[in-house]
Amino acid sequence: MPHWLLARSQLRTLRPLQRRIPVNALRLVSTASKDKQDPAKAARDTDKLDALLSSIGVEQLAADQPRVVENAPVYSKDEADAIKPSSNEEPGESRRSGARSKMVKQRDPVVVHDAIYPIQHNKWYRLDPAEIQLTQIGSSHVCRVPRLAHGLERVLFSPGVHLLQDPNSRVYNFDPYIRGITQPDEFDFDKLTPYITSSKDLTLTEYARSRKKRFVGSTSSMTHILSHLYFAISGGKQPDISSLSMAFADQPARFTRGMRYPASIALRYRDSVYSIDADKSFDVKDSILSVLGKSLEKLLTSTPSEFEMYKKQNSWKVKEIPDENYHYVEAGEFVMRSQLDCRDDRLPRKTFDLKTRGSLAVRMDIQNHEVSKGYQIKTMKGRLQSFEREYYDMARSAFLKYNFQTRIGNMDGIFVAYHNTARMFGFQYISRREMDEVIFGNERTGNHAFKMILLLLGNLLRTVTDQYPKKDLRVTFDSFAPQQPQMWVEVIDDEKEAIALQQYQETGQFSTAATAATSTPAANASDADPFAGSDPLDSKATENDLSEDMSDMDVDPADDIYVNTEHPILHYTMDVFSTLNGQDTGEPVTLHDKSDTWTINWKLNKSTWQPDVAAERYKQLRLRQSTYFERAAPDTPDEELSPMVKILRRISRRDLWRNKPPKERIVVNRSRLPRGKAMARYRADLPSKRIVSPATIKILKKQQSEATPSQPPSHPQDPASKP
Repeated sequence: MPHWLLARSQLRTLRPLQRRIPVNALRLVSTASKDKQDPAKAARDTDKLDALLSSIGVEQLAADQPRVVENAPVYSKDEADAIKPSSNEEPGESRRSGARSKMVKQRDPVVVHDAIYPIQHNKWYRLDPAEIQLTQIGSSHVCRVPRLAHGLERVLFSPGVHLLQDPNSRVYNFDPYIRGITQPDEFDFDKLTPYITSSKDLTLTEYARSRKKRFVGSTSSMTHILSHLYFAISGGKQPDISSLSMAFADQPARFTRGMRYPASIALRYRDSVYSIDADKSFDVKDSILSVLGKSLEKLLTSTPSEFEMYKKQNSWKVKEIPDENYHYVEAGEFVMRSQLDCRDDRLPRKTFDLKTRGSLAVRMDIQNHEVSKGYQIKTMKGRLQSFEREYYDMARSAFLKYNFQTRIGNMDGIFVAYHNTARMFGFQYISRREMDEVIFGNERTGNHAFKMILLLLGNLLRTVTDQYPKKDLRVTFDSFAPQQPQMWVEVIDDEKEAIALQQYQETGQFSTAATAATSTPAANASDADPFAGSDPLDSKATENDLSEDMSDMDVDPADDIYVNTEHPILHYTMDVFSTLNGQDTGEPVTLHDKSDTWTINWKLNKSTWQPDVAAERYKQLRLRQSTYFERAAPDTPDEELSPMVKILRRISRRDLWRNKPPKERIVVNRSRLPRGKAMARYRADLPSKRIVSPATIKILKKQQSEATPSQPPSHPQDPASKP
């Protein structure tokens, strides 16, 4: 290290000790750090500084210090065998390593092995990102991927939020046609391309079989479990929200509860290949946000006349449903699939993902969306009703999954449309590089983390499938304790799963088939007569009656959760720590230099619980999963709501009237209309040769569609062709 750079590092290190250091010593440090052109003088000043520091009892700093990582290195097997502790130092003795380090406890030498199957329990293994590469396979048909419409492509090349309508002048920056959102009962979803799960995608399975890969999956089924594995290797790293305003300075930066709740996948075995499907045991009903996401993606990539055909009164005009466009990639043990939503050839990676982001009130009170859709996004910054609030929530709850999706699909970023299920507010393009900086610190750290997560997931899934070969499995990951994540394995019984799922849809509770079939006559008689027995609310009821009633009640809600116990429930825990530049650490890691090396060391521990104990604890875990999807009902009194939901409902009721179409004159920023061929298509969508406001077009089409009979006429005529 150059003398002037060493002196500068010494100056930073000695700042806490300024009261003990003479002024002339600090002056020597300052002059030595400035003498870049005179190395000889800088060396003499450094020697004088060392003499002064020795005279006052300050330890001389070596040229290779300070170190950022404090813990002892992880040794290879040969190095561990050769290590012998010195006579004056005990193996567990604490020592100081580096000028900026703290007093840490020396880790005993750890033997770390390369991952070789089968994975043995209580044995440390190393994950090196250089062992895996992401390679595109097949043809993704990028040329068939749709483009943005309504002039929205300008958002891709201008950072920040773009308002649909300027709040000051009321001028529309984009086509006013996209202001109002078509509700689900008005849109014909049967005309859209149906979603195909990984287990039913024959192309995906054939790719895996031809390349001798063991697992296949899609972005929607894998990103949640990949997030849990990132929590395991990241050392508790939190998203960086320092770029936000002071309104969020005292707000938590950790990942949300929705990101950390247990995630389950279903491994479906077919012809030597395991397909990873998302587990929908409790999330059985599509929310308003997931339903609207499909129609809004069509809205953003279609002209007004094209989108009008997908409404129910005009859907008979849609003659064919296009095929979905996918990007296939292989990495390690996996062949993965990503859906391609939109493209623009001017972007570095050509394609990007479309994300429709519901407002805060809709997400927090989704069962009451008819009222919560009154929540408006009015300002750029602020804790509520601002685009900054939506960005803050995305960074903590969605950026990690969005980032993994863009990496699997080799996409450039995400296009976000902000709405409240009734109207659109604005748009923003967030590149993958920006998400990398928020989540990982930089792009290089994100690349390393993603590769090591795929390596870790491949090792884990191969281990559990060796325990129950050629069977369908449910694998659940829980990072409630990030320092020691857990993994549960259950064998799936499809017949009993179907019975339990049907009962859950009807009653909202799971129970075993045996419980439903073996009800006692006394219980049936009690069901026949709802007034049988004493009333527990009656003041005259005796204590014996109350105690008998309580003893017959099932007080543990976990008993209603269905679990297949024909095969033992397997439970594993993991221990994970990082090795950065030869030093091990449990702290968050960020790679700042190209020469930095980062590997993950992990150990899998199989629990020795009795089968009944493992089943009971697994039921508690599944109970936590089921309760996450519970939301307050629309008729829930305000007194029983959480303070946040209570505030959001009050704001929503106050501003619900703002969703109505404006009555004032519609003004569009004509300088922002598309040009060239896009302008020709735009003019073709107008009802006449005149330049008419798109809002007027919508009103005319709505009036004419209401006058159109429900049955299609014998000679159909497009209402848009009429003046």
